[in-house]
Amino acid sequence: MSRITALQDYLSSYNAHDITKINDFLHPKCRVIFNGHLVLDGAEAMRHTYEQDFLHSNASATLLEHSYDNGDEDRIRALIRTTHNNHLIDVTYVFEPNENGDGNSKQRMIEHIIHSVTHNRDENK
Repeated sequence: MSRITALQDYLSSYNAHDITKINDFLHPKCRVIFNGHLVLDGAEAMRHTYEQDFLHSNASATLLEHSYDNGDEDRIRALIRTTHNNHLIDVTYVFEPNENGDGNSKQRMIEHIIHSVTHNRDENK
């Protein structure tokens, strides 16, 4: 499974509000960094954020753009649009390296580096 496919599956799990499956994509020590500061540390801390998002029945995320960050296949920079708060999020998802190189190991994220969060002014997109 490619990193892009893993990211798409992660977002599908988010859109299905499936916290258990989302956690399968997160390394137990996954971190969220925003503006150079650690804001969430560990998959369990991130779980609370997902639970808060899912209080909104329409919470979903759409992958608008993606590319490998600096050519590194373990880092995907993405532009995500969320529906429940109408945000555009520029984020790099960092996956743990595939040690055996076979592409079959678990695709787990070790960092979410948020570059910016802006309010999407065009709600019709």
